Amino acid sequence: MADNRLRDLGTIVPGARLAEASAPTLSAPPPQSRGIEPETVSPSDPVFAADLPGGIDALGLDAPLGLLAELAAHRRTETPLTIGLFGPSGSGKSFALTKLIQAIEELSRAAATPASPYLGEIVSLHVDATDITGNPATALAGALHTRLAGTYPAVAAEAARAARDPRAAASEALERLDMSRRKLEAEKHALAETSARRARLTEAILYETAGSQVDAYASVNRSRIKSLFFRLGIAGDPLLAFKDMAGAIASPDGAARRAGFALRAFFAFKGQRKLIAAAILLFLAGAGLRIAFDQQAVWLAWLRATESSVPVANWLEAHIDWLLGLREIIFVGAALAFGVTVWRGLQLIRLVFRGADLLQADLGVRRRETDDLFAFQARHVEGLAAEVNILSRRAAEAEKRAGDVHPKSSTLAEPAPFAIDTATQRARTFAAAAGARIVTASQTSTSKNGVAPRRFVFAIDHLDTVPASRGREILAHVRSLFKQGFVVLIAADPARFAAVAGETAPGLDTWIQVPFQLGELASRANYATLVGQMLGAEGVAEPLSRDAATSALDQPMSTTEVQLLSGLAPLAGSSARALKRFVNLYRLARVQNQPHKGALAFLLALDAGGTQSEIAAVNDALSRANPEADLDLEHCGARLVEALAAAQAAQGKINVNAARHAAATARLFSFHDGGLSGVPVAARVQA
Repeated sequence: MADNRLRDLGTIVPGARLAEASAPTLSAPPPQSRGIEPETVSPSDPVFAADLPGGIDALGLDAPLGLLAELAAHRRTETPLTIGLFGPSGSGKSFALTKLIQAIEELSRAAATPASPYLGEIVSLHVDATDITGNPATALAGALHTRLAGTYPAVAAEAARAARDPRAAASEALERLDMSRRKLEAEKHALAETSARRARLTEAILYETAGSQVDAYASVNRSRIKSLFFRLGIAGDPLLAFKDMAGAIASPDGAARRAGFALRAFFAFKGQRKLIAAAILLFLAGAGLRIAFDQQAVWLAWLRATESSVPVANWLEAHIDWLLGLREIIFVGAALAFGVTVWRGLQLIRLVFRGADLLQADLGVRRRETDDLFAFQARHVEGLAAEVNILSRRAAEAEKRAGDVHPKSSTLAEPAPFAIDTATQRARTFAAAAGARIVTASQTSTSKNGVAPRRFVFAIDHLDTVPASRGREILAHVRSLFKQGFVVLIAADPARFAAVAGETAPGLDTWIQVPFQLGELASRANYATLVGQMLGAEGVAEPLSRDAATSALDQPMSTTEVQLLSGLAPLAGSSARALKRFVNLYRLARVQNQPHKGALAFLLALDAGGTQSEIAAVNDALSRANPEADLDLEHCGARLVEALAAAQAAQGKINVNAARHAAATARLFSFHDGGLSGVPVAARVQA
């Protein structure tokens, strides 16, 4: 199946479009007559390549993006820094942005020692411009707050407090403190009630909880308990007395209490004592009758001593065997009284012990529930107490900030009567406070997992998918929000930001310090290799490994190079911003294996400050001359002649081939897509 994207390569690669074939169209043979054998396809190979910000790097982005990553992660890079990835639609800006973020994070993770030239703890955030709705300042600050709150909540909270009105923040802090204190007192009261219920749980189950097991058991055996307790002589409500006994032996030292109750069940109650006394008396009576039978001669003789008692003595002597029968009856009565005592005691023990067991089962369930509730409330009270302490400190700090900003004696204590965009102002204050914390952390020697990030990388993608005016508005707010401590990455099509008719707008160089032309890099790509890699026919190059111990940017600037840049300053521009950008871009571009640094500096200066006629003259000189010949700009104006002389005085003669190589590098770091584009396509590929 034909790929329409390959048909449009002429619109992507600079230069003339390939000519259309003029041969007549031939009819295709039937599929079965074709002699092409299908190759084996790996099950992991996709059948359709999606437009995703990841995948195969076929443009050779590792080296240039690695240099930009070094710049963004280097501890000696001054912030704010904004890097722009420029290119037309489909040139791979989203892919390059993702790769650049990954390279920065890789360097940050590898920066494990203070000797590393890179900062650790770099936090990155990738934002899609189409997701920025409403006020860009508040949307960007909100995204920053969300990212910081997830990794460094203390920094996010501190910056958020700084963005608030001090008096409103103090009032809100006092309100929250008062509310938390009331809640703490209520929870303490609830905890005390739970503790009290926990202490009197046995009484609650016995006397207040209807439907408990011991209550149900007592209700079922009400008649037995009432009858037994009546016979035992226990006064009052028998069910209450039964529950009292069950609760007394259901305590933690239940074994000792049960043993004591078992003994008391036989003699401690009035009915039991009566039976025991009757049994003892009957036993003594039986023992007396036995003694009387054994000593009958003595007491019969005593009775016969009186004439009136002789008949009685004779009758007793005749019926003396009755004494033995009466004695047996009395002993049986004593045994019966004692047996009833034991039976009553065992009945009482069985009922009370069963009630105690049921009470223990109820206590086990309710105690677990109460203990869990008590532990939960105790933890809650502890957490509320800690929260009150924190809120107390915050309220004191908020009051101090409000007093410092608006002293009581100052006439400026009232709000300003001017209409201002408070949301935007708060967003700027928040970002500034977060940036100040980041700068403070980067200037100290805090180790990994510190309390604040060392740098924040804010990446914005798809700026060319929103209207040009909206894109410029977003960039303006990005510049006003993200200052010290921030590195901003922008992916956009510069052509989308051209001012429309009747509208003026600053150029991209107002917002962006380091441009990188992906469209220029894409124009040099080998598209045949790209297609082969997409279809799996070409091997994928291994990504470059980055050494976090060294940086190409640490290469010192020589005295000759200082002289070179000074000599080219008049050509680079008349403003301090243009000269600073010229020097910064030279620092980046000089590490790109340039054969002649003088040529590179000359063409960077020309791109930065040259007029259109001067750039066209140099392009013409580069396209016409012999590659090995010296670059001749005698007919291109006095300024170019002087600049070329300064470059050659510092670095030696510049030939056309070296100038072409330098122009190719200068085009990568240019705001003007196609500015130095007078070199033919063949010469550009050679460069």
